[in-house]
Amino acid sequence: MIRLPLYGRARSELPSVADVLESASLRRGDPVVVGGVSGLDRTVRWVHVSEVPGIADLLRGGEMLLTTGMVLPAAEADLADYIERLADAGVAALTIGLGPRFSEPLPAAMIAAADRRGFPLIALRRTIAFIDVTEEVHAALVDVQVRELQASENIHVIFSSLAVRGSRPDEVLLHVAKLSGFAVVLENNAHQVLAFDPAERSRGDVLAEWAEHNQRAPRRGRTFYDPQTGWLQTIVGARGNDWGRLILMAGDAGVRDVTGKTDPTLSIPRSLIMLVEQAASTLAIGRLVERESELLDLSTHQSVLANLLAGAADERELDQQGSALGVSIRRMSLTALAARARTASAATTDVRVLATIVADAARRAAAPSLAAPIDDAVVGALLRLPAGDERAFAERLTATAAEHGMDIVVGIAGPDTGVEQARAGLAESIETVNAAVGIGHAAGAVRWDELGVRGLLYALRDDPRLHRFAERSLGELRRYDEEKGTTLVALLRHYLDAGRNKTTAAARAYVSRPWMHERLRRIEAVLGVDLENEEDCMTLQVALAISEQNPADAATLPVRSAR
Repeated sequence: MIRLPLYGRARSELPSVADVLESASLRRGDPVVVGGVSGLDRTVRWVHVSEVPGIADLLRGGEMLLTTGMVLPAAEADLADYIERLADAGVAALTIGLGPRFSEPLPAAMIAAADRRGFPLIALRRTIAFIDVTEEVHAALVDVQVRELQASENIHVIFSSLAVRGSRPDEVLLHVAKLSGFAVVLENNAHQVLAFDPAERSRGDVLAEWAEHNQRAPRRGRTFYDPQTGWLQTIVGARGNDWGRLILMAGDAGVRDVTGKTDPTLSIPRSLIMLVEQAASTLAIGRLVERESELLDLSTHQSVLANLLAGAADERELDQQGSALGVSIRRMSLTALAARARTASAATTDVRVLATIVADAARRAAAPSLAAPIDDAVVGALLRLPAGDERAFAERLTATAAEHGMDIVVGIAGPDTGVEQARAGLAESIETVNAAVGIGHAAGAVRWDELGVRGLLYALRDDPRLHRFAERSLGELRRYDEEKGTTLVALLRHYLDAGRNKTTAAARAYVSRPWMHERLRRIEAVLGVDLENEEDCMTLQVALAISEQNPADAATLPVRSAR
């Protein structure tokens, strides 16, 4: 790893006017600040020599101007105006060599204007060669630029290496903290901490500061310095998908000016801004690569499972495909799982997320697996789990999904060995989870035989023979209810659900026992059945269950009352 100095400890790597006054070449001129002392902290970007009175219009700001004043105007008002125009142009300071034109003291109008604008006005009481000053200061300025370029290159190399290695966010933040010396926090768009590194501070101290300020509305722009919090922040994301914010708690790195007169971000060292922006890019690339990798895995697993269910490839080819992904379909004892959201509205949106959750759960359990979406709602999986751990794994999976805000059901089949057995098990688990969701089964993990006759009827709900059976068994009673305005179908359900106990049925229906007796005789007359006959009652109970699984048949059936 390339070792870098700590960045961000100084607000600017460029020298101030006070720093330049300490240079050896300038000290030989015996400099004295005669006005504008409050501006000595101004940053010097360049040193320029000029005798042109109108030079202010040709400067870009940040220059220390050296002059003998030979051609400056004589009138004090014009001299004051000269100072004003230099200050307006953003010049850092004016240094005048005494002797050729001015003697000590400098004109009062110039001093007054300099004091008024906080513009350093410096007199050199000894004659020096200006070229010596420009050479020394320019060499120092160039050195600063070289160091910035080196810092930029080093930062680029370090974080490019981290991106190529697929480093985790905590490793990226560790490098940011080491290079800057400041605590750093990565949060998501919901203002939740994803990772952080406290640098030289305690973890509790960093989290306390983050909790105090994290709800402050961010400013416009991807990178900015907030002078109130002392945070240098940048947005994390790519391809128009911004998913987080990187916060460097760089309290003393920038000017804490909250007046809004200047952009506080400009007071931050460029190397520090490069550091946080490069780190944000590395985090964004890592998220994209991770997502693309997950999508590729899902696509590959999906192809194998689809071919297995369709019987589109021979057993050897399927086993080769599975073995290349770590799962031998022919030789391993595999458990088949199918998972889906309980609500149809969430299924399409979350199916890929759910597939990732299943795959992650298998990795944590050290279980070789194939896991991928089967359709827009269901995720299928084949896993080699320890014997007897199938239900426990499924229950852990539902708990993990709940942590991600997903209420899911998991269908279980197997374990078994062999390609045909894997195909049958996967199909059974898919049928199980669909039936469990369809009939509103309460458990989160379920096998097919736990669904009973209602699960079977749901699985066969599209068979026209079931519709005919339900119609022939209950049709007359349903039409009687429609014509007479009665609720005999509901009373029949209460009676059958109560195990043909008339007292219990009457209580559940909130009617008297004699009235229930009379209505049951009416049902027998309408349907031509004997409600004391077990076979007739079984037929009617199955017909009611069929109607519940088929919306068309159940349209005229009242909702089952709570017991």
